[in-house]
Parts: sequence; C-alpha cells; structure tokens
Amino acid sequence: MKMGWRLTLTLMLFGAGAAVLHLAPPVKAAVNPVLLFSLPMTLGEWAGAEGIPYDILPGDPSEKLSVRRTYKSGGRVAWVAVSLFVGQDDEARRGSINKIYPQRSISLIEAVPFTARLGAPPSSPVTLPAVLVHQESEQRLLVAYWHQIGNSVYGNEYGFRLALMRDLIFSRRADTLLIRIAMPASPGRPVADDLAVVASLAPSVYAALYQESAK
Repeated sequence: MKMGWRLTLTLMLFGAGAAVLHLAPPVKAAVNPVLLFSLPMTLGEWAGAEGIPYDILPGDPSEKLSVRRTYKSGGRVAWVAVSLFVGQDDEARRGSINKIYPQRSISLIEAVPFTARLGAPPSSPVTLPAVLVHQESEQRLLVAYWHQIGNSVYGNEYGFRLALMRDLIFSRRADTLLIRIAMPASPGRPVADDLAVVASLAPSVYAALYQESAK
C-alpha cells in the first residue's frame, strides 16, 4: 500500500514538472543585436578599424553576432571583440570557454590579477579574468574579458552560469554578451602597464553597451 502511494506521488511530481515546462512562456531575447554596433570607432585617443585576426581572438560558432575591431593609438594596438549569444537554453548554442583566447601554438597560459572600474564613480572596481598567453613564437598576448547579462557584469564563470540559469528559469531570457579586450604584451614592459591600458579602455566599452532600459 505504501509503495502504491509513493508511486502515485512520484508520478504526480513528474506530471507537475512536465506541466510547468509545457506552460512556461518561451525563452525570449532581451538584447537588441543593434546594441553591438554602438561600440564607437573611436575610444578616447584610440582610433578603430573593422576586423581582428582570428588567431588573436578566436570566433565562436555559437555566437549570433559579433563586432570585432582593432584600435590603435600611437605605436600601440588593442583589439576589442563583443559577441552576442542567444538561446543558451539550447546546449548547442552556449558559448565555449575554449573560444575566449587562443589555445593553439601556446606554451603557457598565465592568469594575472586584474580589476577595473567599469561604471562611473562611485561604482566599485570589478575583478575581471585576465590571462597572459605565451605563444610559441615567443610573443605574449594579454586578454581580459567579462560576461554581461543586461548591465550586470560577471568576471567569474560559475557566477555567470548561475545567473544565466536564474534568468532562464525566472525571466525566461537566455542571451548574454562576451566582451574581450586584448593587446600584445611586450617582454620589456611590465604587465601592470598593459593592464592599466586595458583598464582605461574597459569603461568606454562598457558604457557603449549600457542599456538604458535595463536601469
């Protein structure tokens, strides 16, 4: 008799779960793809041009759209890529952590501490992931990046995935942005100097992607 009640209760729970999934509203997109093109061609003293070599910042087949630009100031160069991912409730459409920075012809990938103040004061500095990629050609590439849902920035992969799951369940949205800023790191220059350059570019990039409707 007890086994019968347990089986009935289990079937009822499965049925309720199936009903919730069936009646739940469809997952919607909350990011207008046009937003990506708000990234200006000029960032302060940096002048931009379309395109980035894919061996610098690889593309991801799962992205719906990306804007990739090369910026130059004096003798320095920086690369900025903004990618939109939609429908990440489908596993085949999720961004890959292996497509963020180069993985081929690499001798070492070294994590470096990095913080940046993305918003205007009094916003607090945000800790963002950054890596120093040592290439077999003895060149080094500095890459800093963050994930963005609406105006919220996530520098931690686990925190980002949890936020994406939360939005998928409660807000029924599954679109995110991946923002990457890269520049060559000279062996004769302290990494802190290159990080300072990236930190100066990051607020302008974030401000360009800020959505007024998400306040």
